[in-house]
Amino acid sequence: MSDRRFQHRDELESAGLSAPDDQTMHFLWQIVDEGVLGASRHVELGNQLILHLIGTSENGLRRARLAAAFIARTRGQDTPVIGNSLHLLLAGLDDVDPGKQADLLRNRVLDWDQAAKARKARLVAAATRHLSGKCGVMAFDYSSTVSAVVRALVKENPQLKVIVPESRAIAGGARYLEEFLPAGLDVIFIPDAAIEYGLEQCDAALLGVETLRCDGSFLNTIGSRMIARLAQDMGVEIFGVTDLLKLDTRSYGGHRPSPAIRSYDEVLTAGMAVGTSRQVDTRAPELEVIPAALTTALLTEFGPVPPGAIWALGRSAFNLNDETA
Repeated sequence: MSDRRFQHRDELESAGLSAPDDQTMHFLWQIVDEGVLGASRHVELGNQLILHLIGTSENGLRRARLAAAFIARTRGQDTPVIGNSLHLLLAGLDDVDPGKQADLLRNRVLDWDQAAKARKARLVAAATRHLSGKCGVMAFDYSSTVSAVVRALVKENPQLKVIVPESRAIAGGARYLEEFLPAGLDVIFIPDAAIEYGLEQCDAALLGVETLRCDGSFLNTIGSRMIARLAQDMGVEIFGVTDLLKLDTRSYGGHRPSPAIRSYDEVLTAGMAVGTSRQVDTRAPELEVIPAALTTALLTEFGPVPPGAIWALGRSAFNLNDETA
């Protein structure tokens, strides 16, 4: 993982402010350096950071706004739910009496958390209804929303098979075990090279969504598209599980960049003699695009949505007209 959080310390120094406290740096490690996984979790942590900073000093509001801008510019650049949520929290703040801005932002964060919980509850309930009757589900790569759906499904059907492949990209499978095992779930935990074997025991595969696009395609960790292709050939349904806030509204205007490339040195060569060799290149994408044609439906707070319906639903939900789109 990177050390992007230290860039914020430099920005505060340039702004004439003292260095961030340890708690702020820990929040940023969790969010921008992805010390914990899950975009939805990063939104929650960003809100907690804002509340922490508002109460720290007379410069708390300024620090909160600078931190929010930093998160939106880094972690939020390729993860719309983070940028969308921060944009909505800060919208119109400068139009309010300066003496009331901190209280307004604090109340918005508190209201946001409650609204987010309500949206997630609706999504989980709708997904559970739609997936009832399934005999086996695969959960690939960690998503807090997918985790909640799987736990709800098992609560209704204790006989449900839960298959978790371990992706070596970011060890998302192990993160599922940390939540599934304390909840009493029995899990079939397999290497990602055995995904086809795992799919043979499933009638649905659930993928988290890092970024949703207006054409119904979405981005998730590498390996997701491979699973979708295998699943389609094997008659297994593929579902992207997402809050509609993960829709990248820039995609209406053609903004669909290729996923960023990262180094996998830490994952692949740590502890090996070849780890420092210049002849070994471990660079590869962290995310990949899962086309709409490979997706059965997106499971959202609005219920199951066919990929082709995302275009109209997104325009309505975000109040987009031809100019804003």
